[in-house]
Amino acid sequence: MRLFSTILASAALLFTTVLAAPGEAAEKRWAHAGNWGQYKRPYWAGRPGRDSSCMSDAEAQGVADNFRESIADYSDALALRAFTENFHDYSDSVIELINNGCPNSPVPLGSATFDSRASFMAGQGAQPPIPFQQLNIWHTCDTVIIRWLSSGPGQEPEQVTGIIVMETVNQNSTWLIDTVYSEFNSGAWLVNLDIFRPSNCTA
Repeated sequence: MRLFSTILASAALLFTTVLAAPGEAAEKRWAHAGNWGQYKRPYWAGRPGRDSSCMSDAEAQGVADNFRESIADYSDALALRAFTENFHDYSDSVIELINNGCPNSPVPLGSATFDSRASFMAGQGAQPPIPFQQLNIWHTCDTVIIRWLSSGPGQEPEQVTGIIVMETVNQNSTWLIDTVYSEFNSGAWLVNLDIFRPSNCTA
């Protein structure tokens, strides 16, 4: 876990933030729904008699905002408020960073990067912020998916994009993040960290 925190702390120094505009009107949010828009309506949205146990668009955005804030402006209070006690996080992309792309990996691919809210708090609370831009958001009744973008400084920084799937549970009328599946182009991240230097780029 200490190595994981060190890798992400280094990565944080390479990225700048472009935050999604708050308070945007719902009509504008749906303006590009046909093609990589800010929002994509779930298949059941707007149907008469929609199950009241399904999260609303605003609730889904609240889940996404909580996750973004947990990375970009972490606090223990937020973690306790936004994540379940049994929170799990899975990301082979992060494990690839921890292992520096080496096949003799100290952390097996497919294992959890965090296996509880306590381990997330210990790891995330020990590192600088890692801001990112939300590009898209989708949701079902209890799952929120976001597509994000980040890039670092320098002459020709590698663009880093990823997808995060957040399974949630409703506790006391609040949607809490229970399980996260996150993948991104970790090769670009390794280049930005100067851990990996591409060769034969003109081939």
